[in-house]
Amino acid sequence: MRIAVVGATGLVGSVMLSELACGDFDIPIDEIVPIASERSAGKSVEFRDENIPVQTLRKDSIPKVDIALFSAGANVAREFAPLFVENGAIVIDNSSAFRRDRNVPLIVPEVNFNAIKKSRLIANPNCSTIQLVFVLAPLKKFGIKSIFVSTYQAISGGKSITLKQFIKEWRQLTDLYNDSDIINDYIGAHPLAENQETPLFSNVVPAIGKMTETGEFTEEKKVRLETKKILEMPDLYVSVNAVRVPVFNGHSESVWVEFESEPCIADVFGAIRGFNHRLVLDKEFPTPVAVSGKRDVFVGRIRRDPERTHFVHLWIVADNLRKGAATNAVQIAEYICKRNKV
Repeated sequence: MRIAVVGATGLVGSVMLSELACGDFDIPIDEIVPIASERSAGKSVEFRDENIPVQTLRKDSIPKVDIALFSAGANVAREFAPLFVENGAIVIDNSSAFRRDRNVPLIVPEVNFNAIKKSRLIANPNCSTIQLVFVLAPLKKFGIKSIFVSTYQAISGGKSITLKQFIKEWRQLTDLYNDSDIINDYIGAHPLAENQETPLFSNVVPAIGKMTETGEFTEEKKVRLETKKILEMPDLYVSVNAVRVPVFNGHSESVWVEFESEPCIADVFGAIRGFNHRLVLDKEFPTPVAVSGKRDVFVGRIRRDPERTHFVHLWIVADNLRKGAATNAVQIAEYICKRNKV
């Protein structure tokens, strides 16, 4: 198969390439086609010990590929994803461009892969949504009435400007800066645009995205609406408060689930244990440092509320660059290959 990665020089695109190269996924790869914007002209990416030149994304030169993994932003996806589909590709898009489109399946493979059907355009959910529905899916059978979520989202889940701002503040305010390849690759030689007044380093910012007409920020709206779509529960009450925290990688979520009636807490534990091997029940509590670089979703601190016994508390943590983005997209591609017996 010829597989394209659009946005190959970006943070998520780089992880997509790494996941495809590792050989852990059942995807028969004959050729990788890395694609990026004109800003990456002349660059190359490493794939299985080979340096492959990055192609420039252009309307007049859409490559013929079997699967295209997109991680290039919503505007690029809206413009180019349909062109790849017209040229015969199955597109898996990591942006928000198509997630709310009722004709485009929004997929977490272990939860709702069958929703793909024959679609050739597939949306990868928001990073916070993926880890949330991964834990909620096995609990649906107990009758979920409402969900209250507070996210604690890592810097690596933001745009490049967010990452650059954090690294600049880190360098200025602490001597803990580690001269790592990841940081150097994405801070680049470009000056930081001073367009965000709120500091990120040593701070907690309850504002991710833009303010909407409802008073919620776009990140909160994404999680609210995407959760209903993936779980196929349009009437589910979902309340979200999204917070950016000074953690480099790994999103955390404090979740309060209201059930129709009081669930047996042992049955809740059993449902989580039996759902999927990628859902890991932590005996104590997972943390971003512990889960960074891993493909699983971790859940801990599962307990019944002491005053409202039909409420259950959960603490969910996952690597937002892997299961929250790149790994989930690659898994969708793997499931498609298995279904089509490629």
